[in-house]
Amino acid sequence: MAAKAKKQEALKPVYLITGSDGPKVEMAVRRLRDRVIADAGTDMNVDTFDAAEHGAMEVIQAASTMPFGAGVRLVLVKNAGAWAKADKDALVTYLADPPPQTVVALTGGGIRKNEGLFKAVEAAGMVLSYEAPRPGNLPGWAQEQAKQRRLKLAPDAAQRLVFLAGHDQRAIASELDKLAAYLGGGGVTVEDVDEVCWVSAEVRIWDLTDALGARDRTLVFRQLEALLADRAAPAAVFYQIARHLRMLASVVEAGDRGEDPGKAALALGLKPYPARKVAEQSRGFTAEGLRESIRLLSGLDADLKGRSELRPDLALEIAVARIMDAVA
Repeated sequence: MAAKAKKQEALKPVYLITGSDGPKVEMAVRRLRDRVIADAGTDMNVDTFDAAEHGAMEVIQAASTMPFGAGVRLVLVKNAGAWAKADKDALVTYLADPPPQTVVALTGGGIRKNEGLFKAVEAAGMVLSYEAPRPGNLPGWAQEQAKQRRLKLAPDAAQRLVFLAGHDQRAIASELDKLAAYLGGGGVTVEDVDEVCWVSAEVRIWDLTDALGARDRTLVFRQLEALLADRAAPAAVFYQIARHLRMLASVVEAGDRGEDPGKAALALGLKPYPARKVAEQSRGFTAEGLRESIRLLSGLDADLKGRSELRPDLALEIAVARIMDAVA
């Protein structure tokens, strides 16, 4: 005889679903909504409100309405923290004796633990809090998400994906969906990520400055051509190259004075990770080579402002070639 299915836990009268992990918050809300619809056999028992647009009395009125047929009514309230104190207090009064046929789900931030509404939810129902992983843990999170899509995301590919998505979990999940659709499963490399995932002009510029910092001439021109093909403005690319070379020059000069390159990079106002990259790159440069590069950039600046009859993209490519010679 087959074992009986595990009985579902009874629904609470109220839930607060909150936290910085947006995908998990959305999943918890979706599961709650799906369960209510499955129990009732209809979505007519689901009402959705936005606290930024609707007051608590509208929510309470919907919550006091009998559901259609079997099951319970679900009243979803987005951005619950946007309510004024009077609205929150009204819901606290409602939760002192909530009707058995309704579940109220509050989502979003802004309801502090010392507030009466938070305490009322704890007393009458349940608080579900989901906090996002720290930025340094996002590659691991991306690898776990990849497994759920039958993908094996290599560590360097996970780092690249997080870099492209800008630490946005939804963006990471969306790009993983694209990779799953494209590859159908299996291993994912950095090359796969770059081929399938969206790469902004800003990210390509960072790739260019990283290649420049590594003094990789082939990669520098590959990234430069990709930027120009994407119609990046030559003046914008020039600015980022100039900024990067000036940072390198500052760190190299500090090192020549006997100062710590890492501390010198942090003193430029960089965050720890980019500061560490600049400090590491500075070891491959000389102050003389960087001074010559900056002199060449001054000439390029004049060319881009009309001194030269060359097209701006050609002027940029010629200047970059000369810079690579100067720092070789």
